[in-house]
Amino acid sequence: MNEPHSTAGKHSGLQADGTPRHSPDLPVAKVPRLAVFGGSFDPVHNGHLSLAQAVVDAGLADEVLFIPARRPPHKHGRDLSDGRHRVEMIRLTLDTHPAFSVSDIEMERGEGFSYTFDTLSVLRQVFPDHDLFFLMGMDSLRELHGWHKAGELVQHFEFIVYPRPGVSCPSLAELSDRFGSRNGRRLLDAAKAGLPPFAFSATEVREACARGADLSRYCPDAVCRYIAAHGLYAAPAAAARSEV
Repeated sequence: MNEPHSTAGKHSGLQADGTPRHSPDLPVAKVPRLAVFGGSFDPVHNGHLSLAQAVVDAGLADEVLFIPARRPPHKHGRDLSDGRHRVEMIRLTLDTHPAFSVSDIEMERGEGFSYTFDTLSVLRQVFPDHDLFFLMGMDSLRELHGWHKAGELVQHFEFIVYPRPGVSCPSLAELSDRFGSRNGRRLLDAAKAGLPPFAFSATEVREACARGADLSRYCPDAVCRYIAAHGLYAAPAAAARSEV
């Protein structure tokens, strides 16, 4: 009996031996790049949004996923606003930023701190067909060796680092001493993305709100309206009056 004649090498993306055949006529599928932007976002402001858009515009990612932290281990001395407020303020920006998204993944957890390694490990399962990048500031890069499972975090995930005013980039020697020469080079390369620094901080936004200042230069209109409607960041006396 004659064996069936195989046409795989002629009419498919496979060669006669079954291995992929690359043809200039067949575009190579692009793996989506997802930048994970974690932080308190209390509140989200124009600095966050400008940075995230710069990441997309530079081709560093196709989408930026904002993940408000429920209880970040590196923030001390101030209680965060309720997570539902912080998530909703980000949602209000999505209509004008189609490449952005938000997740409340950290709000769904039980008691305890929000650890980046744990969050990224879950996201890798949720987005198995994406390349994940963690977007963080230069100040975080300098402190990264003290993070939960820092060695595993650097070993298993990629980073995009943006500058912070007054914070210098660690040297290759510093990074290599903490994470090994290969990973140290990867982190140093990640810090050369050429992204803009924030024009201001969330602390400045909260302080401006407490003074009763106009927030339009800090936050999108929809976020400003949300802050006013819910009495967020008002001075204690003003907040008390709003509850009467």
